[in-house]
Amino acid sequence: MIIGKVGLDSSAKLAFQSHAHTDHFVSGEVIYSTRATKFLSHLRKGGFYREIEFGKKFYIGDFKAKLYPAGHMLGSAGIKLWLENGTLFYTGDTKWFKLRTAEKSRFPRADFLIVEATFGVPSFTFPTPREAEKKLIAFVEEALERGRRPVLYVNQMGKAQEVMKILDLHGYTVKASREMLKVVRVYSKFGVRFGNISADGEVVLRSYRSPRVENSLSPWELTVSGFGRLKLSNHADFWELIRIVERINPEMVFTVYGFAEEFARILRGLGYDARPVSQDSVIEPVDMMTKT
Repeated sequence: MIIGKVGLDSSAKLAFQSHAHTDHFVSGEVIYSTRATKFLSHLRKGGFYREIEFGKKFYIGDFKAKLYPAGHMLGSAGIKLWLENGTLFYTGDTKWFKLRTAEKSRFPRADFLIVEATFGVPSFTFPTPREAEKKLIAFVEEALERGRRPVLYVNQMGKAQEVMKILDLHGYTVKASREMLKVVRVYSKFGVRFGNISADGEVVLRSYRSPRVENSLSPWELTVSGFGRLKLSNHADFWELIRIVERINPEMVFTVYGFAEEFARILRGLGYDARPVSQDSVIEPVDMMTKT
């Protein structure tokens, strides 16, 4: 999405990249991101990144801006822009509840909001991260008690490190892939430590891309995702998204990704001026509703 020639998780001459998952990679003469996002992105791509600290005002093109923790993964950020007719906040992928390995999210007041809607319908209601953590540990304990080695399928960047940290806190060793361990080294650089990595780990972590039959996992294999059997998600569920919108209290909401149309329709039913937009939309600030 491009706002006044500034890319928001979209390639442009000046681009903001909210986090280091590949589906949010951008290109540009200058890419604005947090330092952690830069380091994690450089594991897979190049580009000139300008490091921005949370809470520090800066300029991106003609707009004054500030980054806020998004809570999605280490270094993930939302961005607030000061436009001529009000303020705009773009969440990127975000999470209301605190995860073990990501900064606690913050949501500023803004006149206009662009919010992700990956899980923007009521059927997506997840346990809190701590409730999901209890279910994860119960699964691991039962497998080990029965003499089985539990296998967890996870995203190699972000989710893998979250699960590894949870297992570390509960005293379980982990066997992880080389790609996961590259990410671990960056997390460690930013103060997230792991003391449970072992070539003979009690729990095996595998990538989502590992060969398997999606609906025919053994009883000792578990997919950890908002779309998986264990709903430990680093995305906000439907009710978290509602909380985020209420906290920001915008005059106009643009929904993007996932269930954007459905979430916008629900928000309109709640009294918000809401409309879905596509990821490649170009929006000029002058086309937005004038601040009242």
